[in-house]
Amino acid sequence: MKTLLTLVYLITGLMIAQQSCAQTLTALKAGDPVMIELKVPAEDAPNVSVKTNISSSGTIRISYLDREISSAGLTTTELARRIEQAYKAAEIYTSPSIIVNTPTPEDQLAHIVTVGGEVRSPRGDVALRNNMRLYQAIISCGGPTEFADMRKVKLIRGSRSQVFDMRKIDDRGSNNPILMDGDTIHIPQD
Repeated sequence: MKTLLTLVYLITGLMIAQQSCAQTLTALKAGDPVMIELKVPAEDAPNVSVKTNISSSGTIRISYLDREISSAGLTTTELARRIEQAYKAAEIYTSPSIIVNTPTPEDQLAHIVTVGGEVRSPRGDVALRNNMRLYQAIISCGGPTEFADMRKVKLIRGSRSQVFDMRKIDDRGSNNPILMDGDTIHIPQD
């Protein structure tokens, strides 16, 4: 019985180590969530330990630094070293200890965009796929109704919004924006 219990502990430990190693070796990409923990003085900890997503341009913004940190294409370990170097170069911390992790599936919320207004299947939340574009999100809700004003489709991201004339959008072109987690799309009535 002791041998069986030891074997179970050993297998569990190896699975955890393998998952941790896989996280360390996987290259980060735009939209990926990251948890950044900095071992700094207690009074600064709430300001620099964050959960954030890598921006569409492949960068993250960190407290006290006046520039963004390029993150896409790096492993979590490489990103941690890059953040450490940035703090040292800016002379903010002399020897910061930084840990970067990607959340486990249990820690992550589903990535979604919200599509509303004049669409044939108004589901509201739509699962966000890699490199999903505005046109694809509308089509995933059955496309526009006959009452939709496709000249004034609004994409809302945070506190900013932008209006698109979908009649001029190339479904795979650069004028068809890649969506980010939390975006809202509204198709008004004509």
